[in-house]
Amino acid sequence: MKGKNITVVGMVLEDIFADFSKELISNVMEAIPENKDIRLVVLPGRYYNPELPYDDICAYNEVYNTILKLGEVCNFDGFIVHIGNLSSNKRNTIDESLIADFKKVPNVFIATDIENVTTVSYDNESGIREAVDYLVNIDGLSRLCMLGGRVDNLDSILRKEIFIRCLEENGIAFSEKNFINTDMSENCVEEAGKLLDRNPDAQAIFCVTDAAAKGLYVAMEERGLVPGRNILVFGFDNTRMASEMIPSLSSIGCDSCTLGQKALELLIDKFNGIENGSALVQTRLYGRESLFYEMYDYSATEMTKGDPSFIYRMFDDCFYRYKNEYMRRENVNLKRLFYEFISRILLSQKRKYMSLESYNEICILIDIFFEKGAMNYTDAAKLIKSIERLQSSMNSGKVSVAANVMVNRLFSRMKDKAIISISERSIKQISYLIDMREKFHDFLIADMVDDGTIDLKNDSIAHSISKLGLKNSVIYVFNEAVVYSRTEELVFPKHIRLYCVIKSGDMYILANERQDCLLSDIFTRNELSSKCKGFAAFPIFYSDRIYGILLSELTEDIFSRGEFLALQIGRSFYINDLRISEKGSIHEMYRNKAASG
Repeated sequence: MKGKNITVVGMVLEDIFADFSKELISNVMEAIPENKDIRLVVLPGRYYNPELPYDDICAYNEVYNTILKLGEVCNFDGFIVHIGNLSSNKRNTIDESLIADFKKVPNVFIATDIENVTTVSYDNESGIREAVDYLVNIDGLSRLCMLGGRVDNLDSILRKEIFIRCLEENGIAFSEKNFINTDMSENCVEEAGKLLDRNPDAQAIFCVTDAAAKGLYVAMEERGLVPGRNILVFGFDNTRMASEMIPSLSSIGCDSCTLGQKALELLIDKFNGIENGSALVQTRLYGRESLFYEMYDYSATEMTKGDPSFIYRMFDDCFYRYKNEYMRRENVNLKRLFYEFISRILLSQKRKYMSLESYNEICILIDIFFEKGAMNYTDAAKLIKSIERLQSSMNSGKVSVAANVMVNRLFSRMKDKAIISISERSIKQISYLIDMREKFHDFLIADMVDDGTIDLKNDSIAHSISKLGLKNSVIYVFNEAVVYSRTEELVFPKHIRLYCVIKSGDMYILANERQDCLLSDIFTRNELSSKCKGFAAFPIFYSDRIYGILLSELTEDIFSRGEFLALQIGRSFYINDLRISEKGSIHEMYRNKAASG
């Protein structure tokens, strides 16, 4: 059944599992207003270099990228598109003709040089300039290198140009010896090693992306070098991965608004008939262990005054991801909660007194603050360091011994809660991975069993699919597998079947008369959980046979698991085909024997 009054926004990406893509999707999801019935559908393509020899990976990617054709045949109200620098690379694996399909409805493109489209891009210069000026003018460094990106990527090109210009403006000559191109992923260990070997005196390295910095970290470890100690390192995009690397990676990222937020804002304006043109998102440097840099100092004078604007600035500095989240009514306002207990701590310092009652109340507020997910919006190391700076500044003032003891206990409580929160999250992640491994084990066993009733038409494959641990998903299948050919245009059938629905982990099979639907309507079916604001669509295929589509709720794990699960489901359908074919051959053999007497 087709749902009503749903605005379907398509988000077209290359490589959904890249950290940049994860951040982009999350930021768009967070920006969906509570009063807007918007359903986000991610169509994740795959990038590969068409200049490399055609191999199994290229063949796989070509079939996988047929998922992008849904942008042409399905009903979308608008698109947010991030597929790189297509206009200057005519041989890109993502067909340029798709661009015309995206333009048929309101659209916003991210970081591209495609002409005559609304674009949201980073202001690459503001963050890079901040980093270079700091390294040259404050740290006094002069031997700076760059681990660059792809020659067909607009941001990669711009970041190199800006880096060179900033160096030259500071009187530092640039040489190609100080630069090397990469594929912008963590697989650039070899290239990073060459850059290090060519520049043994390098003092700092700018990585075009955080992912590239991860490759540099590996190359440095192989040579006994430590980021932040032997060579200062900073990346770009300020993804969560940057804070989780060891040592944590300093990175350039958005300042007050993310790319995803701005893109959705411009798209909604277009829905309302407002054309605001393209936009730049300001950037800044977020310092961590690989390059120590702090944007703010917490002076004793500011703390004594306890001005609200200062406390909110303190919060924005410590919990910098929070400003990018859309506030919903059911959420606790962590910024306001932070103000409540910090202002009371500062007031006690000013009065040189804190009562036991006030101390206990602040303890409760701190506990609630961390229980409601404060650590989701910061880096553990950054928060603890910021707390220590606050603590040091407060202890430097003239305070009573009793008040000072209580304040220090409160700061210790904050650090303890932060560490506990991180530990609990790690334990949950490990438990989840173990649970998923066991579910996949059960899936493989169920998929192996042939009870004699296997038939694509009777929905028995759903028994094994139910073991995969999907929470909120639907699976659509074509009545007959669509065969992909490199030499012929792919044409999907107009109709498709809703094979099964999974809600809150429970699987449901619809009656036959409810299964058939137009392919164009698959993203507006009301069987999709209304609690889910977003879904990712993955092609279900094996070799050149496309069986259908897995549409799964956008959760943190589906970015990395979705394609893998779709592959396993495609394998199940293929095995089922083989079983049917094998049984048909056996039956034909017996019929021939019977006919021959």
